[in-house]
Formats: sequence, C-alpha cells, structure tokens
Amino acid sequence: MKQFDSPAEKEAYYNKRRNRGLIVGGIGAIVLGLGFLIQYVLYMQGLSFNVVMYTLTSIGIVMVLYAAVEIFGW
Repeated sequence: MKQFDSPAEKEAYYNKRRNRGLIVGGIGAIVLGLGFLIQYVLYMQGLSFNVVMYTLTSIGIVMVLYAAVEIFGW
C-alpha cells in the first residue's frame, strides 16, 4: 500500500488514478460496442464472427476491469 506524506498528495494520487480509470473504462466500453456492431454486421452477411467476438470482447472486458481497479483504488 502506498504511503502518503500529506492529505493533498493522497487526493492528487487518487484523482489521477480515477481519471485514468474513467478514460480506460470509456475506451473499453467503446471497444465492446464496436465489437458488437462488427459481430452483428458479419452475422447478417453470413460470415464467421468468432475472431471478432472473442478478441474484441476479451480486450473490452479486460479494459473495463482494469478501469474498475483504478477507480475503486484496490
């Protein structure tokens, strides 16, 4: 656990982590949404969407979970 010299230093540290978490979480949500749209288009065209489904979904979920760790400060 990180030790802080002052309350202001602690607040600045967690604000930076929270902002990073919000940005990464937003990007992860966009990746998940984009993956859904690509899967839908490929499905409607009758093409295989397995690669898109597993890669973009996995990347998006990992990013959202990382964002949760940053936001909650675990």
